Amino acid sequence: MKAEGDESMMKSTLHVLFIFALAAVAFGQSQQASGNAPTVSGTLVGPRTAQFVSLTDSCDGNDVPDAMARAFRDDSGTVHFVTASSQLFQSLGPSLDDLKHSCDVGYQSAGDPDPADFNDQVWVDSFYTLDGKNVAGLGHTEYHGWSHPGECGTQNPNYYFECEYDSDTYHLSTDGGYHFDKPTPPANFLAGIPYEYPIDRGPMGYSVDTNVIEWNGWYYALATSYAWPLYCTGLGGPDGCLTPGGGSPLRTQDVFHPSSWRGWNGDSFSLTFVDPYLGPVENPSAHVYTPVTYMDVVNAINIYEPAHVVVATLWDAWDDEYGAPGLYLSTSTDLVNWTTPTLVVTLAQLVASEPEGSWSYAYFSLLDPAAQDRNFSTIGHEPYLYYTRLNNNNTSDRILFREKIELTVNP
Repeated sequence: MKAEGDESMMKSTLHVLFIFALAAVAFGQSQQASGNAPTVSGTLVGPRTAQFVSLTDSCDGNDVPDAMARAFRDDSGTVHFVTASSQLFQSLGPSLDDLKHSCDVGYQSAGDPDPADFNDQVWVDSFYTLDGKNVAGLGHTEYHGWSHPGECGTQNPNYYFECEYDSDTYHLSTDGGYHFDKPTPPANFLAGIPYEYPIDRGPMGYSVDTNVIEWNGWYYALATSYAWPLYCTGLGGPDGCLTPGGGSPLRTQDVFHPSSWRGWNGDSFSLTFVDPYLGPVENPSAHVYTPVTYMDVVNAINIYEPAHVVVATLWDAWDDEYGAPGLYLSTSTDLVNWTTPTLVVTLAQLVASEPEGSWSYAYFSLLDPAAQDRNFSTIGHEPYLYYTRLNNNNTSDRILFREKIELTVNP
């Protein structure tokens, strides 16, 4: 595959797989599971259908499902359906049930060699619009030191683990979400850790891994983090972590103002994110968020209208943090305290339903074709579960599936 295609494949092989493997070292989760929100169970009621088959439907080598499925409606009523890569391709149509894939590129990663620009490889994969014309896009941004001369010296076969630096960037569309701009640094910086990129000492950084929802007057998303430095433990001592691994909520009252996002510091949403390249950061630990319980493997969040709770979609195929590796749901009323996750389907059950081969899975999210809000934030009793199956023997072979899921509120 050409070099650009190699970049687009990296998110699944590194960000998703490796960060979840590090979930076991997450710490500092100061909150207990919430007793205020009812739990929600999900049952797959199938059959599943293929929404995108990369071997036949891709426009080029970068056009693969490489992020969670997201959707929004523009001001003409057209639905934009995205499973982003480092080039932004979309499927368009009158509804989630009637889409046609477009080869128009809505965003092209710059491959910027300067980590201070936060502008190397960008997955614009979280969207929010109020009017359908102006669309805020949050970008999962990876600096790939191995792609730039002098920025990665390790001889480790897993070199990309040690030479990756992640952050979250802001991108704006003013044409209804068809194309997104590239703000001039540092105006593109939205959230990141208060440390500069050090060669061969990664992976490190924050990643907003969910969509954006409006909840009680605030706009929320959840981010995940690498525990850094690699193999660190706890906060103190010679091997202590400077950034803990885990997931945490961010919020703002203005999705079009990137510097307005605030993180959870264990007590309140008062943590500010600082760009470490603008000057020395005093007390960097004050700009490192506090993880919350269960959210280290969060993929998506939705407002489940029948119970008026937020539902988090959790995919954990790497350990038994919740139980058997698989897909789980958790609920919250404040996005800080979350209920004990409930199992939907195990990894073993998914694999058992496949033809012979070697498969893995990523990018789980819920979308409801009946949602009335522009951003498909809301779901009813029977939304669809979207997820991607990856062929471990052929990195170009990915299929985006959807399958109906029946949700029930537990007594």
